[in-house]
Amino acid sequence: MDWHYPYTPYMLPMLASAAFTAALVLYVWRRRSVPGALPLAMAMLFTMPWAVGAALELAAVDLPAKIFWVKFQTVWRLPTVTALLWFVLEYANLGRWLTRRILTLLAIPPLLDLLLIFTNDAHHWLWLGFSFEGYVRPVYGSGNWILIGYAYLLAVLRAIILLWLFARSPLHRWPVGLILGSQPLTFTAYLLDVANRNPFAPMDPTILALTIASAAYALALFRFRMFDPIPVARETVIEQMREGMLVLDTRQRIVDLNRAAEKILGLPVARVKGCHAVQVLPAYRDLSARLADPLAAQFEISIGTGHTAQYYALHLSPLKDQRGFPLGHLILFHDVTEQQRAQAQLLEQQRVVATLQERERLARELHDSVGQVLGYVSMQAQAICKRVHDGEVVAVEAQLTRLAEVAQDAHDDIRESILSLRACPEQEWSFLVALKQHLDFFRDHYGIHTELSIPAGLAEQTFEPGAGVHLLRVIQEALTNAHKHGHARCVQVAFELQEGQARIVVADNGRGFDPDQHSTSAGDHLGLALMRERMGLIDGQVTIHSRPGAGTQVVLQVPIRDEVIEEER
Repeated sequence: MDWHYPYTPYMLPMLASAAFTAALVLYVWRRRSVPGALPLAMAMLFTMPWAVGAALELAAVDLPAKIFWVKFQTVWRLPTVTALLWFVLEYANLGRWLTRRILTLLAIPPLLDLLLIFTNDAHHWLWLGFSFEGYVRPVYGSGNWILIGYAYLLAVLRAIILLWLFARSPLHRWPVGLILGSQPLTFTAYLLDVANRNPFAPMDPTILALTIASAAYALALFRFRMFDPIPVARETVIEQMREGMLVLDTRQRIVDLNRAAEKILGLPVARVKGCHAVQVLPAYRDLSARLADPLAAQFEISIGTGHTAQYYALHLSPLKDQRGFPLGHLILFHDVTEQQRAQAQLLEQQRVVATLQERERLARELHDSVGQVLGYVSMQAQAICKRVHDGEVVAVEAQLTRLAEVAQDAHDDIRESILSLRACPEQEWSFLVALKQHLDFFRDHYGIHTELSIPAGLAEQTFEPGAGVHLLRVIQEALTNAHKHGHARCVQVAFELQEGQARIVVADNGRGFDPDQHSTSAGDHLGLALMRERMGLIDGQVTIHSRPGAGTQVVLQVPIRDEVIEEER
């Protein structure tokens, strides 16, 4: 065998392919820790001796030397396609299929091919012979055709996996598209070579096609950063994050979602993709309007009913390209179920505490009013018994008349208290509504003219939660005093907003009184102590302005919410 190799220009494309592939191998090898990088480096490494063997076949002048290099090239065909399948499986995140058993099975055909190459002269299963027509033309045996079919089977399987990845992951579409685009060229070139229909003879068309495929890989590597860890890390974070993620196109159709969103919606990816967002969340028909509203960046939804209901805060973000053109929307589902349940439990605890506090205050009020009346009735009853025993009938009649009046007054007080406490159902309680209802009752029951003045900026949200209950009770007490002690014929309730506070004036045209002379007993018959106690609970104040014959003014001052103050500014 003559090992002399003179220069021929046909060698240059083959050697250039080997050099170009060697540079790619070095680049990929540095990123071998990224899934798919190591098998791709090995596949490219296997094509290098293949290309060098093709160049030496062209340069060889002796037929036995040319045949040797043909066999040498054949050694690398199955290792190359096997390594490429390995690469595709890992790149598509299907590396779990590469068990030790599968890898062993994949290694058998290349090793069998190598054994058959070295022993072909004994059985001729791979080559029946070789002819020379300006270049070597092998005559393939049955074993060779079987191995060629096996190589094409792996190539088809590789294409199927890449098509699946292309459809499933928008993040991988550009690099996968480049790889898929180069595969038909490689398939065709190798088929022409084994069928002895080489249009580029004497050069190897497979090596030329692999060079173009290497250029596609280079574009995928350098332009689209196929093995850049950042996109891989982003995809990993998206798939592992607890928040659900939906990606919508400009028509509000779902184009992608992560595993958390799949679990939240309770629907498989195949059923969700392509559906309109409203179809997936039918209970929220206004979702389209919210997506179109730039101010509606966050709102809460519930999925399920009863104890199984789950609550989510939805964050809406528009997606735009580098030029600012809209691409769609991103919806994130943040699970707030535990916060909602904790908040509901806290509200229930606050309701229980408020109920207990209210009962305690009612107990004191009953003690100071009904308790004193009952004590008075008991004392008068004992006195009446004594006078009856002594025969003082006239005095007894006067005492009984007075006792009946006191009992009737106590009955009226209790009835009025019950009606005021039932001002509005708990589930729909509103301070302003309850106040209007009580004023209507006060007017209809006692024939006292009532007026209510509320400024435009005052609403239910003006006061802190719970403040309305205390304000209503204090105003009710002021109205009761105007009727019982002032004998008023007209009562006015006016609200004002000033310097971070609400000022409420309850004014009547009754007979009034001298606050200085009644300072000691005022808490007994006017309930001022309880009024001050209630206002103190909401950081408020109560002031009484009155004089005999000029009516009475009860002035309440209570802080308003910080949000209302900011809006006023």
